[in-house]
Amino acid sequence: MVRNLFYVPTEHIHQFWHLAESHLQKAIETGNGEFTIDQLKQYASLGNCCLFLILDEDNKCHGAITGQWTIYPNDRVFYITYLGGNGVTDTWDQVKKWVHNNGGTVIQGSTSKQSLVKLYERLDFNQKYTLMEYKL
Repeated sequence: MVRNLFYVPTEHIHQFWHLAESHLQKAIETGNGEFTIDQLKQYASLGNCCLFLILDEDNKCHGAITGQWTIYPNDRVFYITYLGGNGVTDTWDQVKKWVHNNGGTVIQGSTSKQSLVKLYERLDFNQKYTLMEYKL
């Protein structure tokens, strides 16, 4: 089965959100409460993050990715905020190409779940930091 990455322009987030919602909801549930699904939709519709759908040849959605840009003096980083569903490994080369074509030099993502660590490792990510947090 061929799967393709589809970038959803900000102005079309509301039109395509229903395809991504269930995949992203599952990803949010494994997170640490940074977003609710409604907050993520609003965040994306304001252009604060990008939305990608993973579609098959019949335009059935198998997964979704959200991410945002962070710019450092030496890198333009595409930070993956959420991965949900299936097909990330099938479309990974397309993700890398999109990031590169949009001026990105690094792709990052973080997780507290071992299953996602294994996925990132399969995608050839290297551990750079361990994120620690103190909540006030």
